[in-house]
Amino acid sequence: MPDRFESAYAYARVCGSLARSYLGEKAGSLAGCARVGEAWRAVFTEAPPTLPESELADAAEKRLRSMPIESLRRIAGSVLDEEPFFAALLRKAEFAHLKKLLSAIVEGAPEPPSRDDPSAAPEYAEEGYPELDAMFRRTRYQWLIEKGLEDLPMVKNALDRQYYAELWKALETVGSARAGSLRDLIRLEAELENLVWGLRLKRYYSMGAEEIEPLLIALDGVDISQPTLDALKRRADSRAEWASWKWERLVPDSRREDGGDWFFDLRGFENAAHRHLFRRLYLRLHMEPDSYVPLYAYFRIKEFESEAIQGIIEGIKLEAPANEIASFALDATGGPG
Repeated sequence: MPDRFESAYAYARVCGSLARSYLGEKAGSLAGCARVGEAWRAVFTEAPPTLPESELADAAEKRLRSMPIESLRRIAGSVLDEEPFFAALLRKAEFAHLKKLLSAIVEGAPEPPSRDDPSAAPEYAEEGYPELDAMFRRTRYQWLIEKGLEDLPMVKNALDRQYYAELWKALETVGSARAGSLRDLIRLEAELENLVWGLRLKRYYSMGAEEIEPLLIALDGVDISQPTLDALKRRADSRAEWASWKWERLVPDSRREDGGDWFFDLRGFENAAHRHLFRRLYLRLHMEPDSYVPLYAYFRIKEFESEAIQGIIEGIKLEAPANEIASFALDATGGPG
């Protein structure tokens, strides 16, 4: 455990940063921006580059993707390099880039895609592109050599599952005083990810529980698959089917636009799960200031903010109605606040 970690100082910086963040109603206020350049000025507090609207939107979204890591580095400093847990947490960006790189290989792109954060060297030999053996031999991604890329969606799913398994394993290196409720928060996040993913596979690909179960995130020592497997047995056209289910409180009270019978609103459920996780993170952040929970929660909340602003900028670029953009922003950042 790093002796130089000053929890009170880190917590104060987290709170100060979040007070300035585009969350809740403040995120919704960006919907009033008429042009991407206006949103750029609001978010980055600087004049935008002289670029066409679509290129400026792309530049903003790329910068926003690196925002959670950059923000956490400013807050946490050297503790990120001293704790294996934070190394595993921040590896999320590497996993995300790796999916783009594998897609580029399948598409026959002559060069790998540029990384959002060029200063962070990947833990594989990108100079070996596009040869899997040259890039991944003797790395944590070596299994890609044997697996191959014939079924790219399943490979990307395996990468998601690997990320959570490694993050969970890295928790073992954090002492109990610093860990606080990290275990519970990561378990909650992974369980909700499983629910959304499993219900999507059933709805959009007509997959059954036997096909879906191997594709769910697994964490050693805990069962986070059962709520999803339980949900897969329930009918999407009967509200009574969802009574007594563990996550019944997140099931929207939805009816068809034509006034017909109730149906399971998957998009509404995803939004409810998103808000639940956001609010739990925000609550635990303030309840455990002497642990690493504020740093972990801050990183996840900044991810929500980044994704929300990217969506807002895309909406502005496409000239979507301001009320729709504002509604999306509120949903994406935990609701009003």
